[in-house]
Amino acid sequence: MARLATSERRFNRQASGQVQRSATAEIVCAQRAAETLRPRGRRLIDDPYARYFLTTGAYRFLTGSRLTAAVTRRGFDRIYPGYMAIVLLRNRWYEAALARALADGVGQIVLLGAGYDTTSLRLRLGGATLFEVDAPPTQQAKREVIRRQGLPDHAVRYVPCDFERDTLSARLRENGFDIQARSLVAWWGVSFFLSGDAVRQTMADVASLTAPGSLFLFDYLDSGVVDGTTAFRGARRARAAVARRGEAYRFGRTRDEAGQLLASFGFDVEQNLSVTELARLFTPFPYRTDDFFGVITGRRMAR
Repeated sequence: MARLATSERRFNRQASGQVQRSATAEIVCAQRAAETLRPRGRRLIDDPYARYFLTTGAYRFLTGSRLTAAVTRRGFDRIYPGYMAIVLLRNRWYEAALARALADGVGQIVLLGAGYDTTSLRLRLGGATLFEVDAPPTQQAKREVIRRQGLPDHAVRYVPCDFERDTLSARLRENGFDIQARSLVAWWGVSFFLSGDAVRQTMADVASLTAPGSLFLFDYLDSGVVDGTTAFRGARRARAAVARRGEAYRFGRTRDEAGQLLASFGFDVEQNLSVTELARLFTPFPYRTDDFFGVITGRRMAR
């Protein structure tokens, strides 16, 4: 259980600087797989594909039955309170926003730092084009699982990108992104591990690419988690765990600062919700909702 240290995607780097396959994308899958084994009607997400991406024996065991999954959920929530809520609630928030956007005619979906997200396997996207942006090793591992399991890969456009080194706008254009079409861009579990410059450059790229009316979904950690002053035990433990693994949290914002940041790139902030506010949408909510995290929905204003 101690290896389930944090719910955000991160990219491991060797001394050479080569981007490696994302370990935390698998941790997120373990959380999703464990939640999927809750009784139908009570589970917050239903992701039958998450288990296919678990290559670590411990994760497969911990999510291999209803009993072990229940122990995993309780243990994770006790050791890292707040993080089960983050993973599950932001997924529900994203899927609800996606359903509304598709009904409204959005033609492109962009997942930044997609990891092992299973949108393409589970959800009906109509005629919308799905772009998955991530580090090449993680994308290659994901595509190999999809091929090996014979899963329905619905013509996803895989866009390789390192947010610290590459230009997102160039990568998307190279893969056929239409700057005239309204889009939904979702970016979560990534910014915490990036430099402030990389975060701002990515936001600037999203703003330059997206047509008016497009949506940008973004999550953030409170700055107190990044600098170590947070009072929340789970956040302190996660911060220490990722630092021990050589991938410290680097970027955080207060709620007001996060809203101001998004607005500064030409987005009208439609939602800025804490994890506690998200949890109120689901009663009773079974996990701790320590409040050091938030999600924002921004709509691209006319240029």
